Amino acid sequence: MRPFIATVVLVATVASAMLLPKRDKAIWQSPFSGTIVSPSAGSTIVPAVDFAFDYATSNWCESAFTPFTVYLTQGAEPPSFDNVTTDGTLADGSYLYNLGKFTVSNFGLPLSAGDAPPSTLNVPADVLQVLDGTQPYLSVVQEFDGCPGHITTEYSLTFVAITVNASTA
Repeated sequence: MRPFIATVVLVATVASAMLLPKRDKAIWQSPFSGTIVSPSAGSTIVPAVDFAFDYATSNWCESAFTPFTVYLTQGAEPPSFDNVTTDGTLADGSYLYNLGKFTVSNFGLPLSAGDAPPSTLNVPADVLQVLDGTQPYLSVVQEFDGCPGHITTEYSLTFVAITVNASTA
């Protein structure tokens, strides 16, 4: 009789759990982030002119591929992780330009999806029309899949303060 009661209780518990409202997807901030190697902090960027770009990913989760997205942001304060959405992008209105999503192969595997990061990037010529006088930043949101615990995808946000040269644009 006890196995029957236990089975009924188990079925009732599972059934009631299925009726519960879905929990909002959480955003997890990684304890590690990559490093923007180039441009370095304080570098001058000229609109519509290529500048050197190099991002050293963090692969602490030892995943095969590491996707990341590069943004031009601005503000009185550096970009905040609070602006990273549950799908790993910066929230609309928290950045000026999305400069692209790229993927790094960590173990020499061929890329099956995504673009390899370029060695140069550029910001659009009209950037001067949207800068508001606050500090511009080159910002990167990196995605971490398969981290220890396999709880969820994690994200990191890193940035460098840059200067946009208005006199040569």
